[in-house]
Amino acid sequence: MNFAKARAIGVKDLKEVFSSISIYGPMIGVPLFFAVTLPLLTFYVALYAGPGLASRILPFASAAPGAANNLKSVAFMIFFSVNVLGPIFLTMPIFTASVIAADSFAGEKERKTSEALLATPVTKSELMVGKMLASFLPAVFLTIAIFGIYGGVVNYLAAGTFHTYILPNTTWLLMLLSAPFFSIAAIGMVVIVSSHVKGIKEAQQISTLLVLPILVLPFASIIGIVSLDPLFFVYVIMGLTIADALIVYFGIRSFRRESILG
Repeated sequence: MNFAKARAIGVKDLKEVFSSISIYGPMIGVPLFFAVTLPLLTFYVALYAGPGLASRILPFASAAPGAANNLKSVAFMIFFSVNVLGPIFLTMPIFTASVIAADSFAGEKERKTSEALLATPVTKSELMVGKMLASFLPAVFLTIAIFGIYGGVVNYLAAGTFHTYILPNTTWLLMLLSAPFFSIAAIGMVVIVSSHVKGIKEAQQISTLLVLPILVLPFASIIGIVSLDPLFFVYVIMGLTIADALIVYFGIRSFRRESILG
C-alpha cells in the first residue's frame, strides 16, 4: 500500500470538510460552547448546592460533619466533572468522526463526485485508509483540545474558590484515552452502512448506537448502578479494542470502491 496516496486522499477529504462551515462550524462550535458553559454551571451548583447534593449522591460525604461543607462542594465538583461531564464530552469523538466519515463515504455518493476519484490508480486499501484517517485525526485532536479546555475551566474555577485542582485524575485520563477507540468504532460503522444507504444523513444515524449507551453512564453513576472508576474504563478500552478490530474488519470486507458511486 502506498501511504502517500492514502495521505493525498485524506487531505482531499479534509479540505472538502473544512471548506464548508455548515459541517465544521457546529462540529467545533457546539463542543467549545459546552466546554465552557457546563463547567461554569457545575461550579455554581457546587458552590451553592454542592454540600446538600454531595450528601445525597456520595456515601462518604453524607457521613461528613456539617463543618466540612467546602470539602463536600469539592467532592461534588469532582464527581460531576468526571462522572457526568466526562461521558457527555466523550460523545464528541463519536459525533465528529461520524460526521466526517459520513461526508467522506456517503457524501461522495450523494454529491456524485466519486467518479474521478475511482478513476485514479489507487487500491481499495489506500482509498479506505485515506478516508478513515481524514475522519479519525480531526476527531481525536478536537477531543483532546475540548477536554483540555473543559479541564482548564474546571481547574481555574476550583483553584480560585476551593484552592485545589480537580483535573486531571486517573479516571479522566483513561476516559480521554478511550476517545480514539470510540472514534474508530464510529468510523467503521459508518463505512459498513455507507455501502447500503443513499446519503449522508442516513450514514450519520449509526452513531446513535454508540452515543446512547454513553449518555446513560452519568445517570447510572448517580444512582449507583455503575462506578466510573479507572478499572471501569480499562475494561471499556479493552472491550473497544476487540470491537474496533471486528468492526474495521467487517468494514473493510463490506467496502467496495464502486459502492460510493451510488
